[in-house]
Amino acid sequence: MAHSHLPIQHLMKQMENYSSEQKNINCRPAWLTSFVDEVAEIFNPTDDVGRVGFNCQFSEEYWDVGLFLGSTEIVGGERDGQFIAASFQFDLLHLLERFESVNRFHFNFLEQVEREAANNSASAYITIEGHLADLELVRLSVYSIPPEEAGPGFRKSHDGKINTV
Repeated sequence: MAHSHLPIQHLMKQMENYSSEQKNINCRPAWLTSFVDEVAEIFNPTDDVGRVGFNCQFSEEYWDVGLFLGSTEIVGGERDGQFIAASFQFDLLHLLERFESVNRFHFNFLEQVEREAANNSASAYITIEGHLADLELVRLSVYSIPPEEAGPGFRKSHDGKINTV
């Protein structure tokens, strides 16, 4: 009992670290979060439901944003552990309307050898680089499949039940 204050001090330090980490996790500006939310609404999953994932990184010149529809992991049965990419439609004209001006807009398709060499799991994606209404420069990529490190958006059991992850 003489050292009972040590666990409390340790817990308090963990709470301080957690609080500061939480502040640093979402260092994206509010306009970027709004932009990501708007673009996420453009995804139209072929199935009834889908979960949009994203990543954002700032470079010296622009925000680099990647969006994708999460995959479904099969749990149980003969296909246990398989990931199934979600089918979806994406309205490119609607996406273009989000930009004030566009510098680049292209479709990318990588063969398996190229994907492996570039350490990229996506086989097809579109990239658009341009200025938003507030003149912020953004490079946005919309991927046909999620990156491997993203993990699944859903888990589907062998009995057909689907759970979010």
